[in-house]
Amino acid sequence: MNTIGMAIGAAGLSLILIFVWMISLSIRKKRLEEERKAREEAYRKALDRMREQERKERLFKAESGHVPTILYLAKEAERTNLKEALFWYEKAAQLDNINGMYGVVRICEKARDDMILRGKAKFWWQFIRAIEGDLNAKFETGLALIYGRGIEIDVAKGLTLIQEAAEAKHIESIIFMGEWCVSKDNIAPAPRDSTFWFTKAAKLNSLEGMMKLGLNYLQGVGVAADHGKGCYWLERAAEKGHAEAMFHAGEAWIERGTSGNAIAYIWLFLSAFFGYQPAKGLRDHIGGKIGVDSVVGLQSLAKPLQKKISASTVNKHSIIRALNKLYKRSVPVPNKGEVLEDDDILEPFESVLDGHDLVDEQEGQPEESQEKSSPKPLDFSQAAMDKHQ
Repeated sequence: MNTIGMAIGAAGLSLILIFVWMISLSIRKKRLEEERKAREEAYRKALDRMREQERKERLFKAESGHVPTILYLAKEAERTNLKEALFWYEKAAQLDNINGMYGVVRICEKARDDMILRGKAKFWWQFIRAIEGDLNAKFETGLALIYGRGIEIDVAKGLTLIQEAAEAKHIESIIFMGEWCVSKDNIAPAPRDSTFWFTKAAKLNSLEGMMKLGLNYLQGVGVAADHGKGCYWLERAAEKGHAEAMFHAGEAWIERGTSGNAIAYIWLFLSAFFGYQPAKGLRDHIGGKIGVDSVVGLQSLAKPLQKKISASTVNKHSIIRALNKLYKRSVPVPNKGEVLEDDDILEPFESVLDGHDLVDEQEGQPEESQEKSSPKPLDFSQAAMDKHQ
């Protein structure tokens, strides 16, 4: 009996011990789980802090202009937030990064109905072509930056692009630089530089450049006023059919000496024929001053010139020399191998070949007929003169 009792007691004690052991295991396991969770939470918080710190560092670097970081943020945002991605791609593009430019174009083209985004896409695609060496794109991009077309205004950057194109002999850029130097939008005008750029354009055989250089000489912009040189460059462009240059050449001779109005009428007649509308009224006004007989004679001189200019068969300086000979004027024409120089201009004028007299029928023509009085206003338009003939 004692043995059985002791066995039962031992078994009971064993069960109690097992129960206590199991409880202690459960408590220990629970404690270990809580400790694991605490460690994991601490680790997660540490990771979050690290990520937040890393994000702040990336933002700081990106806002400081670190392009690789900017592109990383843009690429990450492109998955979930196109607006944020566009912000970062634009920031990279503004730092002249071509990947950023492509990113802007890619995102903007996804919103085809948004006019603003379409304008941005057009601008940055043009900028890409400029970076790749397209001089016309470089010029257009510069204009967009100066005048804020599809991009925020950045005059300095725009001028840099246009000047780079101008130095690469892009004519439109050269002309723009000459105009910008005396533009009302330029806070630091430089008339001397204007004449420099127009001289460069004229030397590259730009008719627009020749005309503007001639006007600078006539008006004394960046150089001492010189009527002869002004007329030389205007008439150089006029010989090649530049109607506006013909008009200004005509203006330059009005009331200048005994033959000035006759020369003016010839150029104004040609300018009107080639479609420059302001020339018509001034032509008829000068015709009223010199008289109908003189007008008829001058038209007989101008019409052969008109035909040759239309046919592009006018040799360099030939009209200038013909007018010099006919009217005993002294517009300077450089001889073969001779250069016209000016101390105020860094670029010399072009060396030019001798021309030849253009129209033999000019020999023997009177300089100018005397004006005839008339009781009523006369019509000196080309149609009226043709009828008179």
